[in-house]
Amino acid sequence: MMQHFYRTALFITLVSPVGLLAGEATPVTTKKLAEVMFYPVRDAPATTLSLNDTRVSTELKGILKGINVRVGDSVKQGDVVASMDCEDYEIAVTQATAALTAQRATLKFDRSRLKKVTQLSKKKNISTEEVERRTSNAAISSADVEGLKASLRATERAVEKCAIRAPFDAVVISKLANLGDYLIPGSPVFRLLDRDNVEISAKVQEQDLELLKQAGGVAFVANDKRYPLALRAILPLMESRIRSYEVRLEFTADKAYPGSAGRTEWKTPTPYVPAELLVRRKGLGVFLVVDGQARFVPLAGASAGQPALLAKTLTKDSAIIINGRFKINDGDAVRVIER
Repeated sequence: MMQHFYRTALFITLVSPVGLLAGEATPVTTKKLAEVMFYPVRDAPATTLSLNDTRVSTELKGILKGINVRVGDSVKQGDVVASMDCEDYEIAVTQATAALTAQRATLKFDRSRLKKVTQLSKKKNISTEEVERRTSNAAISSADVEGLKASLRATERAVEKCAIRAPFDAVVISKLANLGDYLIPGSPVFRLLDRDNVEISAKVQEQDLELLKQAGGVAFVANDKRYPLALRAILPLMESRIRSYEVRLEFTADKAYPGSAGRTEWKTPTPYVPAELLVRRKGLGVFLVVDGQARFVPLAGASAGQPALLAKTLTKDSAIIINGRFKINDGDAVRVIER
């Protein structure tokens, strides 16, 4: 009996340390960090704006004589969209042309007289005073010709302005005047909207600005369609009530229609770990398996219930503990089991 006791004690002494170590290693499951990390998507309300939303006006006073387009029509830059009654301005051109022709004749005569008196002056057959008078007359006639040229050009420009033209490629949004209306300079005739030169205006929260600057894959989402964007400018004025900045972004491919409302979305440039994998020990963090032991890695700035920014020291191949993380502490022995 005594011999059997000693044999049992010896067996326990030899086997026990190994058995205890195996019992102390907590079974856990793991995943590579690359399998669980993600890049959160931020968003902000946004609207598509046309860079040119213009009320095309007349530069003349008179009667609106013709309307060449209808609401919804597309026009090209330089197309005539309406015309003014131009008879008075055409008469002015005729008058200016006649006045210029007459003054050119006067100038020709004055220069001829000046040439003759200059020749006589060389022979001392005419007074110096007469030469100066003829010179003055020729100079005055020349100046009058230049003035009448300018007047003729002004009247010709007025005739050109009788045709009201589209300043850019656009769509006619509304008609603001009718045939027979008496218009004065500045009276609007059509509202034209530039459909090609558009960009996005978004209201971005102050804390998201840096993330947007570094982000890739920025897009405008409207009507279940995504439009890729590029950041153009951040307006240096914060709207204090909601602590946001207006941001302007450009389309890099297809463009949404002006006035489209949606959201601007972008992925954060740095990876995060899901909130459900965080545990609290000395702060909030995650457990990794390192050489058969659990290593607690605190994550700076982590908040309960919120995804946490991953530490830069972690690699995508790090083994993060999934099941069993609540039962262990830093330095505990762990045994990875198959999921």
